[in-house]
Amino acid sequence: MNPQPATFQMKEDTLAILIPAYKPDFLREAIESILGQSNQHFILYIFDDASPHELNEIVRDYLNTPNVIYHRFNENLGQNSLTKQWQRCIEFTKSEPWIWLFSDDDLMGEHCVEFFYSALKKYTDADIFRFKSQKISVSGEILKENEFHNPLTAQTFLQKKLSYDEESYMVESPFRRSLFYEIGGFPELPLAWAADDLFYVKMYNRGKAIAISDEVVKWRYSNENVSGKKSRESAGKKMEASLIFVNEIRKESKGSCRLIPENLPDLWYIRQIRSLTNQLSLFDEFRALYNLRGGLESWIHYLAMKWQRVRFRPW
Repeated sequence: MNPQPATFQMKEDTLAILIPAYKPDFLREAIESILGQSNQHFILYIFDDASPHELNEIVRDYLNTPNVIYHRFNENLGQNSLTKQWQRCIEFTKSEPWIWLFSDDDLMGEHCVEFFYSALKKYTDADIFRFKSQKISVSGEILKENEFHNPLTAQTFLQKKLSYDEESYMVESPFRRSLFYEIGGFPELPLAWAADDLFYVKMYNRGKAIAISDEVVKWRYSNENVSGKKSRESAGKKMEASLIFVNEIRKESKGSCRLIPENLPDLWYIRQIRSLTNQLSLFDEFRALYNLRGGLESWIHYLAMKWQRVRFRPW
């Protein structure tokens, strides 16, 4: 790890931007989108997750930059648990009060850091901020846009997320280190599937969340993402994670977080089955639905979904 240069002065509002790096394809582009920020008051940590690729060949071009720190781990943790890798990276940072977990293939708009500090100055009691986002392809084509509005609460987030009105990505949000530890860090879910969503729910329930609509973060979708991997094994793990997510938000949404309809988490779960139906066997689907314990209404909804699908293709 190269030491933090003495020329960088840490302040009480210093932002740590973290890149847990493994893939080389867009790493340089990701780094340059961060180092090209109009406000340079941040420390950029690049954590090499024992990648088989020569990431140091890319990173060494930036090591003389005053606010860049690079470290290579000896053990590849991300292949077994992305959330544990994220946690390890955060624990390896210093005491910066604000953390922004980024990625090795995503991009931030030129003024993201500037607007973060502007929002922090206005909302001094905020605990987490959320930028609007774009889902982009490998070639940079915009596939989906997500824009968020205040008030930003667990209820408004879940209502839109579970209704498939918006998507969410870990790279959208800088958050307070203190609240991160208060909620117990990142939830552990298989493949980290929906882990960011559950993380957001816990943060929004316990802290103040503010949407920033002045800039955009770009999240890249590819076959290298967990979202893009397609196999029966990965689909089974995604359904396992989806069940944990639903059970957790059932707990989190009791009382103050009313969803419409009330069984919206169950409907979201069934739609997850539908989205993975080409990778799951019929037995896998029945088992996933049985594990939901959603009652007769869930089975009726599932069978209606299957009937709608079988009109166009056989089971």
